[in-house]
Amino acid sequence: MQHPPLETMAKRLSELLDYGQEDLCRPIIQQVARGKPVTKAELQVSLHLSQDELEQRLASLPDTEFDQSGNIVGWGVTLLPTSHQFQIDGKALYTWCAFDTVLFPPSLHAEAQVQSSCAQTGQRITFVATPEGGVKDLTPAGSVMSLILPAERSECVRDTFCYQSLFFQSEQAASTFLITHPEAILLSVEEAALVGRWVAQSRFAEKQE
Repeated sequence: MQHPPLETMAKRLSELLDYGQEDLCRPIIQQVARGKPVTKAELQVSLHLSQDELEQRLASLPDTEFDQSGNIVGWGVTLLPTSHQFQIDGKALYTWCAFDTVLFPPSLHAEAQVQSSCAQTGQRITFVATPEGGVKDLTPAGSVMSLILPAERSECVRDTFCYQSLFFQSEQAASTFLITHPEAILLSVEEAALVGRWVAQSRFAEKQE
């Protein structure tokens, strides 16, 4: 597959995903990955923020998901069902997009059981994503992932990036998608996992507790 160098893609994605709010996103991701919603009160205490300050910061992350009680249930990793199942320590989780399934295991230092499907054929795709940025037991073995790198950063990452990051069971299965999205890049799942590790190291890992 022809694509830019993986290091170049990782650097670009790190820039696009830089919200300057790792101290807010990190506890949300960590708590949701434990299978629990995050209360605003918890965030206020842990980040030493007033209610108004927290609300202002959450407003700059408009994709953040809430339950009916106002608790946070998703940001990248989510408790709300999507087509990308993401199991850590037996907890049933989901991610917003295909790339998230290989971004968050290194970010969380945790192994994840991933189950998704080919966006073209519906074929089930499964693998284990490791905290080291590796992939184990990929089925089908030739599965690939699509990425489209937006021209500029947007606060609504789901619209500009996530909805175009998909799994396909093979390069051939992705051919129709590439016709309608000629700017898309195809990576093997193993290549995407390497990119995910580098982005995680840049955005989250060095600052994790």
